[in-house]
Amino acid sequence: MATVHLERRFQGPTERGQGGWTAHRFQRLIGEPVTLSLRAPVPLETDLVLVEQIDGWELVDPSGSEPVTVMTASPGLGDLPDAAPVTLDEAIEGRARFEYDGDHHPVPRCFSCGLQHDSMRVHGGPIGGDRYATDWTIPGWAADGGEVDSGALWAAIDCAAAWYVCGSRGYKLSYTVQLAVEQLQPLEPGATYALVGWSGDGSAEWDGRKRHGASAAFAADGTLVARSRSFWVAPR
Repeated sequence: MATVHLERRFQGPTERGQGGWTAHRFQRLIGEPVTLSLRAPVPLETDLVLVEQIDGWELVDPSGSEPVTVMTASPGLGDLPDAAPVTLDEAIEGRARFEYDGDHHPVPRCFSCGLQHDSMRVHGGPIGGDRYATDWTIPGWAADGGEVDSGALWAAIDCAAAWYVCGSRGYKLSYTVQLAVEQLQPLEPGATYALVGWSGDGSAEWDGRKRHGASAAFAADGTLVARSRSFWVAPR
């Protein structure tokens, strides 16, 4: 059986798997572009099983008394929003405006955007134009063996959208429920990229507990490296 196993160090919300990293591991098993939907909190240190369906795929936790569908995938990426370039200088300015410390950070142990010393420190702040941005350097562990693990990019681009969605127009904690990512260029070990998050669909407002998001990664020369669209829901 094809499985996804989330080690504890790849948590996002405390004691849950990080959404972008999990989505990449699921997509990698499928082997084609897909749109992924989170259906339940992602358990850590558990073998999640890939189940093929007529119209897509499921990632199932079989460990309990009843199987739980953690994530589903459907073929194709849908329409991904265009992204206006963000420079590294703008991204660094965004990081300088990051406003969450240990008392207020919503996911302080997230391996992507948390505060611990080994976090990837994806810390986005506002840069104007209703966008949030941060610089991001490929961590050494993600390039072990020379080729960069794209899971690190998926995690970073997920968190880049999160800071915009949760932080702009008044703070509101929310979680990814749908994600599609397109990587257009290979990643360079040790390179620094500009990450940006914005609304993506042209609407910057919340629809009750729901909000659209988008994010992108740019190389230092302005090349678009990856882009995504996502959908977020705030808890009741």
